[in-house]
Amino acid sequence: MQLVKSAKGRVLMEQSKIVALTKKLLRDYYEYGDIAELENMFSEDVITFGIHSDSYATGKDRAAQCLRQMYYELKSCRVTKLKCIEKATDQGWAVRANLVFSTTNRMRNMHQVLVMFRDSAAGRKICGLHFQHDMRHELLYQAVSSRILNRGELADGSMDEVMDMVASYVNCAYVQYRPDQELPVDYYSEELWRMLGYKSGPAFGQQFAGQDILLERLVHPHDLVPSREEIKRQLLKSDSYQVEFRLRRADDSYIWCIECGRYVLDPKSGIGTFNAVITNLSPLKQTHASFLYNLRHDRLTNLYNKKAFCRRTAEVLADNPDTEFEIMRFNIARFKVINDLFGEETGDKLLRYIAHFLKSIKLEPCVYGRLYADNFLLCYPTHDDMRNHMISSLQMLAETFALDYRIEFYFGVYTIRDTALSVTTMIDRASMGLAKAAHNGVVACGEYGEDMRDNIVNEQVIVNNMQSSLLRGEFLVYIQPKYELMSEKIVGGEALVRWLHPQLGFISPSRFIPIFEKNGFIYQLDKYVWERACQILREDMDAGRPVLPISVNVSRIDFYSPNIVQVFEQLIEKYDIPPRLLELELTESAYVENPQQIIEITKELQRKGFPILMDDFGSGYSSLNMLKDMPVDILKIDLQFLSDSDKEDNGRGGNILNSVVRMAKWLHIPVIAEGVEKQQQVDFLRTIGCECVQGYFFSKPVPLEVYRDLVGKGFSETPLPVHLGPEDTVDMMTMSAQLTVLFNGAGGAIGLYELVGGTLEILRANDGYFKLFGDSRDNVYGPDSSTIDRIDYRDRERFWQTIRQAEASKSVEECELRRYCADGRLLWIRVRASIIYVEQLCTLLYLVMEDVTPLAEEREQLQKMLERLRAINPQEVAALEQEFHKLS
Repeated sequence: MQLVKSAKGRVLMEQSKIVALTKKLLRDYYEYGDIAELENMFSEDVITFGIHSDSYATGKDRAAQCLRQMYYELKSCRVTKLKCIEKATDQGWAVRANLVFSTTNRMRNMHQVLVMFRDSAAGRKICGLHFQHDMRHELLYQAVSSRILNRGELADGSMDEVMDMVASYVNCAYVQYRPDQELPVDYYSEELWRMLGYKSGPAFGQQFAGQDILLERLVHPHDLVPSREEIKRQLLKSDSYQVEFRLRRADDSYIWCIECGRYVLDPKSGIGTFNAVITNLSPLKQTHASFLYNLRHDRLTNLYNKKAFCRRTAEVLADNPDTEFEIMRFNIARFKVINDLFGEETGDKLLRYIAHFLKSIKLEPCVYGRLYADNFLLCYPTHDDMRNHMISSLQMLAETFALDYRIEFYFGVYTIRDTALSVTTMIDRASMGLAKAAHNGVVACGEYGEDMRDNIVNEQVIVNNMQSSLLRGEFLVYIQPKYELMSEKIVGGEALVRWLHPQLGFISPSRFIPIFEKNGFIYQLDKYVWERACQILREDMDAGRPVLPISVNVSRIDFYSPNIVQVFEQLIEKYDIPPRLLELELTESAYVENPQQIIEITKELQRKGFPILMDDFGSGYSSLNMLKDMPVDILKIDLQFLSDSDKEDNGRGGNILNSVVRMAKWLHIPVIAEGVEKQQQVDFLRTIGCECVQGYFFSKPVPLEVYRDLVGKGFSETPLPVHLGPEDTVDMMTMSAQLTVLFNGAGGAIGLYELVGGTLEILRANDGYFKLFGDSRDNVYGPDSSTIDRIDYRDRERFWQTIRQAEASKSVEECELRRYCADGRLLWIRVRASIIYVEQLCTLLYLVMEDVTPLAEEREQLQKMLERLRAINPQEVAALEQEFHKLS
């Protein structure tokens, strides 16, 4: 068998190759010092940055020498963890590797290695290598600070140990200095003078003429005062600080450094000192000028990313404690449609257009950011009606974007009442307001309210209890009976879950089912209900009780399980029950979301013998497509849409339901009407031929024992009836081309009718029918058409009597009656009635109609002549009539 990979599959395969190659190259180097394969893959212009901050090389030979020298310092290594992240670039691939390894000197070392691959005509080459202790230097400084900077807790004799520890971080220098005017240094590690380009410690000290090392003389003059002020500002909020500045090197050039430290007060002397780690940032500044920027900004829009937005917003809130702020999250309505219709380039252009507008506002103090995709974030003061100003400005901006498409925004707002909340939580609350606006579709801006918080709290309570409640058996299976409408006997039931919590009491399914569908727990709960239904069926079989089918719900989430068919097979095998007794109810929405997968799984379940019920039929927008493609055994129609529109639809809902029931009959599909709550609904369902019902009018969902008692009072083990008559009946309804020719070519007028209760409705009529009566097709097949109303009221009883005689005799019966035409003329019609089939609630028949008006008129004239003769000579007329009867 030949395998054909998709484009996506080829990309994934290429990624796996790159990662595997990188892991092999690095493991060979770290564990064995083997650089042969690395050297073979070097490009001519390869650049290598070593672990040391000032160690780098260009060209193949110098890069190989740099690697050998670095390995000499590493010596024996054992890699304990190696994880790679790959990313495609314009030239090829970039792979970032995180290594954890041990040496004879240290048990745990962490390196990050960036390997840059370039794809060219010469093949795949390595064009860059960058070795670091930690690319995210903030984490390194915090880790070092937590271990060594609190000198106040160290004995004096441990200073060498501290300095040795810092020396292991080769791009860092440890310093301890006093907060005097010139910042005299009490201690420093050797890495400080190496970092500054001095050949030795004495050479470094010579510039201070043998006096104290003064940090003030090393810091760039423009950076000294701002850095000291920044340290003071940060120490007012916490016990540690981070600040960047430039230090002067031996050649009078400057390097960028970052100082991470803590101010420690000696309780004995009362003198405070700064204990800090100074790290050389020049390699990062030189080789990754955009790294820090990209770390904080979104690459497409150059706005803050989420993490930077949160950090900056927290700073703004702290700096303005007396100002009220709002967090706004907004997105573009139907942004995916824009990408689909106009391409992703246009979508990206729109995002950059919005970002450019936000950056051009330059309101202070405001913060702007991009969360992801088309979702943006704003933090701004609430004064001067800033919210409406922002919304109206953005809406005007949308109108100015050159695109033949209406661009709209949805906004969600949270007014910050509690500044102690994390900014992430504030964004979440603004997101709830956005969801409210997007769901509403009418109001563009949704504001967070405490009711939303209550919903989240309630949801969390449900989530916290769901697993333990399932284990403790607090989910109960209730059964709602299904009734045969004519006999009102139970023909089966539906298993429905109820939650009885020991502290929370009964929890409505409307509360927990949507939550379970969202977090995926519904699959576990459904499997529990399926098994409980099988247990009930097995118990009834063993006890000799009536065994009626039980239907269970299969949610759309369940279909994502790859072994759902095997789950049902295992259940019926475990409990030894026929699969026909376990009916599976699918919602129409599940089909709409993933039709092909649902159809395949459903067909497989049907082949295994499980009846398939389509629940809530008609609630979606693809009902007819679903009915055409889906292998459904029974339709379930919720009557709720009737009760919701009784006062407005002028009977349209009833006509739709009538049509659905009739259509289902021609498809050999029984119908169950659920949600039946009123007597008038029951009466209506009887008139349209619905076979089965379910609802509170007959019974609400009840505990198992109550259900069994109801079954004992009256049940039917007969499957739901679907009487379609002989095959030629179906042919008559589908009207093949040949049958249509015969139907229209027959002499006289022919109509195919359905009689349900006391209602006679025409289904088909031939051309002779329209020619005889002059009706338009719209009038005949329209909702206001009435066959009986066209018959003269004096002859209606005679017509009904003919129909009843045809039903009883199973043969053709005829009568003559008067019927009105479309233009108001009254014709005498001879009607021949023939019954196609009769079921409990429905009769299918056809009528052949012939115009006998001339004959009737002649007969009427003869009758009038006889009446006149009878008035002149009654004896002679009576004799003539007797003679006529003898001859006939």
